[in-house]
Parts: sequence; structure tokens; C-alpha cells
Amino acid sequence: MKCRVILAGLLATAIAAPMQAQCPTAAADGCRKAADLLNFMTPQLSTALVGGNPTLGQGGVLGGLGRFSIDIRASAVNGQLPKFNNVGLSITGEKSSTFTSDKQYIPFPSVDLGVGVWRGFSLGVTHVGGVDAILTATYLPTNVGGDNSGTDKTSFKVGGSNPHFGYGVRVGLLEESAVTPGVSFVWAQRDLPTLSLSSTVDASGANPGGTLSLNNYSVNTSVWRITAAKSFLIFGISAGLGQDKYTSNSSVTATVNTAGNPTGTKVVDFSMTRMNYFAGFYMNLFVFKLEVEAGQVTGGTVPVAINSFGADPATSRGYITAGLRFGWGR
Repeated sequence: MKCRVILAGLLATAIAAPMQAQCPTAAADGCRKAADLLNFMTPQLSTALVGGNPTLGQGGVLGGLGRFSIDIRASAVNGQLPKFNNVGLSITGEKSSTFTSDKQYIPFPSVDLGVGVWRGFSLGVTHVGGVDAILTATYLPTNVGGDNSGTDKTSFKVGGSNPHFGYGVRVGLLEESAVTPGVSFVWAQRDLPTLSLSSTVDASGANPGGTLSLNNYSVNTSVWRITAAKSFLIFGISAGLGQDKYTSNSSVTATVNTAGNPTGTKVVDFSMTRMNYFAGFYMNLFVFKLEVEAGQVTGGTVPVAINSFGADPATSRGYITAGLRFGWGR
């Protein structure tokens, strides 16, 4: 029995040793700051990605086969980008730090395609149970954000394909008519292209500077929405609510600008669920509709952080979405 215990202990030590070596003491603070940075940025990027209504201004379904809609739109969240010029990196282990940040809108453009599949069951002057298919494409240029020089210390770079595609389905709860609004339930999946995020940390006092990187940074979202919309000749209104689920994964790396340039790497996963509320206005302009929407995400929890970037990662955030919709449908 004693031999088994000794062997088990040796095996556990052998497994733990390479795991601990991933972020040696001199780079442990940088690794933790990179992980906390991921937890701070993911909710903001995810909110900008999903916005509110999966297809702007749309309440009920399109009305069956032959009907379609194309949205060209951009969403932007009222977010914050951290600055890295006032802290430095500890080489004696993890250390709590307070970073400053700049408030700014973080935007993402996308194109959404809705395709009518079935109008649904007739129910008096309306229909219920109709179905639409939804396809989405989000595009990011290869380089996003700063150039890592001057006062702009954070840059994003797309690591794979610039466009990324998503999908979803809309089920009509009530078809819009002269007397009823259009109401629907939507489920959709949207992801960002894989990113690399790099931030340069300036030295501060006895703490040297270095680089924090999120490599192969993936951001994935799935959402559901209940939306109602009503058209009044040349304009219309919409409103809805739903839930967002955000997940992300990255291999975070920290390099410290000191003797030997110690480097650490570890894999970080993130998951968060939030509520989403929105309202919009649209105007019919002959061949297209001009649509504007505003909303807010709230709630949810994130992993406990020891570093602050100017706000709680789970703070409520507002967003705006604007775009044009073309097509043939309701």
C-alpha cells in the first residue's frame, strides 16, 4: 500500500511540474493579467457582435418561400479599452494592479440574410408557426485597433479567415397584419474570426514592462430573442428581449522585459450568460429600410479577477445598431 501511495505521489508531481512551469514565478503576474484582460474584453466584444434583434426591424417571419431580406449593419458597444502605461509587471508572483482605460465604442460590421421557409398555419387574419432560416457573416480586417506604438498599446490581428459565418432560425409566434404586430422567437449562433490580441505594458518603478498576448483568441455566442415589430406605412417600431451566452478560449502568453526575458503561457476559458433588452425604429425608403436600434445587456458573472481595468467586466453596457435592409417580405 505504501508503495502505491509513493508512486501516486511521484506521478502527481510529474504531472504538476510541467503545468506549473507553464507560467514561472517571474511571468506569473503577466499570465494573470493576460487572463484578466480576456475576461474583461470578451463581454464587450460579444455584445458588439450580437447586438439586439438578429435581423434589424423584423418582428414576425418573412411570409414563406420566395421571401427574403438582406441586412447590412454595424453594432457598437459602449466599451472600454485598457491602457498599460501605469503598472508594470511583478517578477515575484501575481500582484493586484489597477489599470486605467479609455471609454470608446467598439464596433463590428455584419451582413444578415433571412430566407422564408414556411408562412405557418392560418389563424383568422394572421398566421402562426412560420419559419425563416437566418445566415450571418461578420467581417474583420486583418489588423484592428492600434499599432502598439505611442499611447495606443493594444492591437487586434485576425489569425484566420476575415469573414466568419453564423446561422439561426426564426419561428413566427404571430404574423404581422393590419391589426396585429409581428412577433417571433429567434435562436442564432454568431462567432468572431479567430483573433490575436497584443498589449505592450510599460515599466513602472521597480516593475519592468513586457507584452501580454491572447493567441488564437476565439469568441463564440449563442442567443435567443423574442421580438415584436409593427409597421405604420412609412415607419415602424420594434422591441424585444432575450438572453446571450458568450464563450471564449485563448492561449495567453506573457513576456517580461527583464533578465532572461521570462515567458509564461497558459490556456484560459471563459463563459458568461447575460440578459439583453432592445428597442428600434425603422423607416421605409422605397427600395430599402433604414433601421436604428438601441439596447442594453445586464447581469451575468465572470471569473474572479485580481486586476482592475476601470470597470467590473459584468457591468451593464449599452449598444447601438444601425443598418439598411433590402428584400421582399414582411
